[in-house]
Amino acid sequence: MNVLLKKNEIIDLIKQQDESVIFQKPKQTSKSSSVWEHFSLIVVNKIKQEMIICDNCKDLLTYRQKDGTTSMAKHFRSCHSDAANARSCLNKQTKVTEYYASSQTLTIPKKIKEKVKIACTEFTALDCRAFEVVSGEGFYEIGTIYF
Repeated sequence: MNVLLKKNEIIDLIKQQDESVIFQKPKQTSKSSSVWEHFSLIVVNKIKQEMIICDNCKDLLTYRQKDGTTSMAKHFRSCHSDAANARSCLNKQTKVTEYYASSQTLTIPKKIKEKVKIACTEFTALDCRAFEVVSGEGFYEIGTIYF
């Protein structure tokens, strides 16, 4: 029978130094977020709980695998006093483009380039946007999807 405990029940067990509570590092893979270096899973009576603990401040956070590590990353940035170290650690995360890089180089015809340029100009003018909106890396990545 799987028994998931509530946060306050786990806190009580930790305060009592109950031997049924184990802090366990998850198995790391090449796809694991680097933020896991600063958190441990909580296991009670050999049952993995939906809670994790920050190794730095010992704060408990709710964690479900389907929700990902975003809340952990936010906590990590606020928890660690040296924000620059936190950012540099999290910037090591693998980008999607590293997994799905294009296998071929395409030459885009001048006619299409001109149409895209006009469309971008109209977009920025009609929506009252700065031209920087269409000059960033993210906008460039959108273009690579189509070409």
